[in-house]
Amino acid sequence: MLKTVSRLLLLALLIALLAFAFAARDGAGWRWLTKGGWHTTARISALTPQEREWAAVAWRYFVNNTQPQTGLVNGSDKQPRVTLWQMGDTLIALLAARELGLVKEAEFDDRLTRLLGTLNRLMLSESRTPGRMYSTQSATMVDFAGKPVKSGWSARDMARLLLALRLTADWAPQYQEYLERIVLRWNFCPVVDKHGELWSSMLVEGAPTLREELRLGESEYAASAFRLWGFDPQKALNPPAQNVIIYQRALAVDARDPRTTWQPSLISTLPYMLPGLEFGWQPPGINDEISQSLRERANLVYLTQQTRWEKEKVLTARADYFVGEAPWHVADTVWGNGFAWNTLGDDGKYYPRRAQVTTKAVFALWALWETPYTDALMRVAQRMFDDKRGWYEGRVEATGDYNRMVTLSTNATVLEALFYKAHGGPLLRGGLIESDSYFSLRAQDTFTSPGLCLPGERRTEARK
Repeated sequence: MLKTVSRLLLLALLIALLAFAFAARDGAGWRWLTKGGWHTTARISALTPQEREWAAVAWRYFVNNTQPQTGLVNGSDKQPRVTLWQMGDTLIALLAARELGLVKEAEFDDRLTRLLGTLNRLMLSESRTPGRMYSTQSATMVDFAGKPVKSGWSARDMARLLLALRLTADWAPQYQEYLERIVLRWNFCPVVDKHGELWSSMLVEGAPTLREELRLGESEYAASAFRLWGFDPQKALNPPAQNVIIYQRALAVDARDPRTTWQPSLISTLPYMLPGLEFGWQPPGINDEISQSLRERANLVYLTQQTRWEKEKVLTARADYFVGEAPWHVADTVWGNGFAWNTLGDDGKYYPRRAQVTTKAVFALWALWETPYTDALMRVAQRMFDDKRGWYEGRVEATGDYNRMVTLSTNATVLEALFYKAHGGPLLRGGLIESDSYFSLRAQDTFTSPGLCLPGERRTEARK
């Protein structure tokens, strides 16, 4: 008798769980069950009315700043310049807008079609690599002042666009051929060396100079994006590391000396959280040891910022951001160039009074960790927007003032985080590029291969 009652109770519980899974909040319960909501730290459920409002505010930025002739979106509000990284952000924001019901299929097609045309005609450098910054009006290479310039290339920014192109092909496969044609124009010979290191080029005293631009965190993320396309960037997946201690935790930082490399060594939020949003810290084609390291390092970056709030009562969400005056771009860090909680300008100076609770860091942390700490971050950040322009860059730690700059990447990150929550987990659903894809077949064609050091091609070192 007791066994029968127990079985009936168990059956009733199972039926109740299934009813919840199918019916709760537009199927949110089903996502909770199938996506592992019972064992994840992340927020994975349908958006609330308030969260839908947040998404609509972020999309307003893209509506306001799209250039109709190219489909490109201004990198900052009303400033007609954009980097390759921001082009990747634009694609991810457009996917999010479609999946969250902010644009209908016809508008999605129109916007993506204009972007595809522009990216397939994008002006390239003399080495046939995409440049660092472009005019959103003409798709030609420019500097921060909008003047025509040849300024090298960034492997970091190329990686972001490569990742976004694969995500777009994943969610909108009917456009895959046109997305792959974009990458088939690029020359990778000077970008990926035979050891699997990723290189960038920048102007030094007017002359183009090759540099290892990527540092720990960014390097693994960029390498994961290149790996999606079949490249084998092994060295970039394992940058030299050493530990620093913050609140009795050992956090890994890049071991190269910024005084000799001219690249800052730092820990910031986004390079560790984007792999969580996009592939759950398990990049396709990457071994389990590296995946585990990505997850552990992200968790430490999260915990260290939470501990600062718990011990010092300082709300903390560190990421890079823009300001409306010199130094223009700031790297706000958990650790940077030898010091915890360092705030570095692009001019190499320290700006401790500019430290802020950064909007894109708040949304990334909030999506990946459902905790009292991220709830507290969101309470202080949830009104940091102009509903006619988009989300602000953040709130200054020292004063509570808003940093009212409005930028593409911040609003794209808001949309990406909300897309992650509504989707119920990592955004990348596929794996490495297929061997029978247009890209792979074209790259490996013995007679008509492009000769650009694509995966499967023989390297042509002379192209450097």
